[in-house]
Amino acid sequence: MTELRKRGTRSKIVKASQIKNAEKEPITLNGVNSVLGNIFKVLLFVIVVPPMLNYAGLQKEQEFLMADLTLYDIGFGQKMFFNCSGSGKPTVILDAPTGMTSDSWVLGQSELAKLTRVCVYDRAGLGFSDAPPKLNISDPGEGAVARTLGQEGTAMRMVNDLHRIVTFSFPQERPFVLVGSELGGLVARMYAHLHPQDIDHLVMIDPISETLFDDVNNKNDLEKTENPWISYWFGHLLLSFRLLQVSAMSGLSRLGLLTGLMTSPLTTLNNESNSVFTIRQKHNLCNPFHIQAIFDEHKGINESLSQMKEIQVAWPLPSNISSTIISGTYYDEQLPPSLNRGWSRAVQDVIDHLDSKHHVITGADRHMIHKDQQVKETLAPVVRIIKSWRIHNKP
Repeated sequence: MTELRKRGTRSKIVKASQIKNAEKEPITLNGVNSVLGNIFKVLLFVIVVPPMLNYAGLQKEQEFLMADLTLYDIGFGQKMFFNCSGSGKPTVILDAPTGMTSDSWVLGQSELAKLTRVCVYDRAGLGFSDAPPKLNISDPGEGAVARTLGQEGTAMRMVNDLHRIVTFSFPQERPFVLVGSELGGLVARMYAHLHPQDIDHLVMIDPISETLFDDVNNKNDLEKTENPWISYWFGHLLLSFRLLQVSAMSGLSRLGLLTGLMTSPLTTLNNESNSVFTIRQKHNLCNPFHIQAIFDEHKGINESLSQMKEIQVAWPLPSNISSTIISGTYYDEQLPPSLNRGWSRAVQDVIDHLDSKHHVITGADRHMIHKDQQVKETLAPVVRIIKSWRIHNKP
């Protein structure tokens, strides 16, 4: 009996331990599954939800912003934004800095519209202008058009786009006073070379020069230091715009704007009463297609500068077209001294080449057209040009 009890006890103990071990295993697996499930839900939220919300936001904003907007078809199904205000001659056309929309001229347009007719536009792909169509080079017809219009994202294509707008899509009264900042200055200058009959005066604000990336070494420079603008432009800038595009695609840019971690580059032009401006800036910063156009303009800058070099030799600027270059006395605080010196040298090259008048604004830098307190002084030479033209062209 004793042995039987002992055996019975042992058998019960064994069974209890088996039960405990059997109970432990499913609890452990359930815990792991629960953690993995939560991680998956978080990843799903981070990866899927922000892009979906951003897409929905872009659609809603575009519907609102396009309600009263007029776009002009310039051919091949490409439509571009072009807006004019004011009245009188000559017609002033304002062209924005590199990778920026006509919003950069919101203060300048309202200021000059008090005096004459002023037009602004968005270059292809930027803001509400369509991206340039991809033409088939292998097709004889499209290939010939592509060679005539120029490569997408280059100054030649931008000049042709502008000319088609003001000549066919939305004809504007000549003569023009072209006013361009940075890349806009290069476009204005190239337009003057190719269509001199349209131009009375050329005004460039800190224009991009075809010598910006040139070798700046001298015989005493034993280290043969590379032009710092090459690595900055094609290394830092292109990478930053690609990352900004990824941020827009993933919805992180919209989250950054909502939380205040990200701001629009034209925030200083905004005021509480202009909610449309705010929505437009947010829309552009969250739109990956807009940022792709910014990337393309920067990527194509070498080709644009090569085009400028060829055009100024083949079609010299007529002597009856005068030019003015505007710059500030301050360096750009966002750039290191070596880049600022390189930019100033390149701008001086344009002044020397065109024998331009040089208007210097005390206390201003490359961002002067965006600042309310400086825009009047920046555009003072344009006002004088308009008044001078009217004096010499009285009926």
